[in-house]
Amino acid sequence: MGESKQNKLIINRLLSDNTDEVIFTINKLRNTGNKNLIPNLIDILATHKSNKVKESIIKLFYDLKYQSAAEAIINAIKSNKYAHIREELLSVCWQSSLDFSIYIHVLTEKFIEGNFKESFEAFTAIENIEKKLDAELANRSITALKDGISNIEESKKELLIELVHILENKEVRD
Repeated sequence: MGESKQNKLIINRLLSDNTDEVIFTINKLRNTGNKNLIPNLIDILATHKSNKVKESIIKLFYDLKYQSAAEAIINAIKSNKYAHIREELLSVCWQSSLDFSIYIHVLTEKFIEGNFKESFEAFTAIENIEKKLDAELANRSITALKDGISNIEESKKELLIELVHILENKEVRD
């Protein structure tokens, strides 16, 4: 069976009304892997009624190994369509083994714009980046944070100051 036919079959199973079948399919994806289905899984995470299904998808995202999946997650974080699951998606940025260092500007933006929980997840994601940061991206993020301090809600100011400190002390590459 061709990959697109296989993907359609998997998507149909993921869209099933039978929660057990959906969870079974998610667990099967965990073993076989298919980075092309990440956007579909994000849609299901955003719309499914079952908390068990949502938890299974998040756990799958924590275990992702395909670096290309990071782009799909970041695109969803940036999209207003997924604002109600942004906190969960931001948690993937630090709980998975994927490298989100090239998306530091997006994480910084979501720190500034987000509610406290989203900001905390973005903070944690940035704090846990292990690779050297691109110097220009790091500097832009520091500038954005410093520029945003006067407009940021009081509950996030200490985190913002700490985040600036973290970014100023991260190793960078030119």
